[in-house]
Amino acid sequence: MSVIPATSFQMGQTIDYGYGEIDGPRHEVIFRQDFALARTEVTVGEFRKFVATTGHESGGDCNVYTDTRSWHVDPTRSWENPGFEQDENHPVVCVSWDDAVAYANWLSEQTGIAYRLPSEAEWEYVASTGGIEGDNGIVDHDEANIGLDPCCGGKTSGRDVWIKTAPVASFAADRYGIYDMRGNVWEWQADCHQDMYEGAPVDGSARTDCETPDKRSIRGGSYGDAGDYLSPRYRLPGPRSQGYFTVGFRLARTINEN
Repeated sequence: MSVIPATSFQMGQTIDYGYGEIDGPRHEVIFRQDFALARTEVTVGEFRKFVATTGHESGGDCNVYTDTRSWHVDPTRSWENPGFEQDENHPVVCVSWDDAVAYANWLSEQTGIAYRLPSEAEWEYVASTGGIEGDNGIVDHDEANIGLDPCCGGKTSGRDVWIKTAPVASFAADRYGIYDMRGNVWEWQADCHQDMYEGAPVDGSARTDCETPDKRSIRGGSYGDAGDYLSPRYRLPGPRSQGYFTVGFRLARTINEN
């Protein structure tokens, strides 16, 4: 993991992506403790070890996007069979928020270190200050595994030779030594999802008081996205009990926690 020193930044921005303004108001977040973020997304091999050790059963509801331009649950898809080829070093997908939290809790028990999902504030700070990807969200295919612009679908170009997921750390790290903050797969956040930031924590912690607590935030874009979807401020909601063939996760932890 990479340690991110305690700091402050201006989070959020009122953005109109064509269907109304979201994500405002801009507000200051002050991190009073260092935190650490995993350098890579959790891989198929790592998640497989968790399942083999614990017998954990994923919910099995994996959402896919079809040629009809609609999302739906495909009962034949799972983290073991997302519908495309992956090896053990690819980021695991088709895992729900609940699966991700279960993995973090298991790893915490195994290591004695309190792992968790990152808060949206932690993720946005790292993604917007890492210095390797454009702040407007447009990422070059030589810098990240991304897709078509406009949305949606996989694309190969330059260093990006993967239509679907790429092995983690296939592209250059940001200035913190962290890989794939944007592109490859979207990432579950600890926060419940609220359209606007009124009432959001200002200490960098995850939001837990939402009107729809069963919806959790997802960030980062994927192998099938480009353009605004890759903005460090762009976010989407997802039902906590379902997975997507474009969504995985990475872990975080608090440093010097009392």
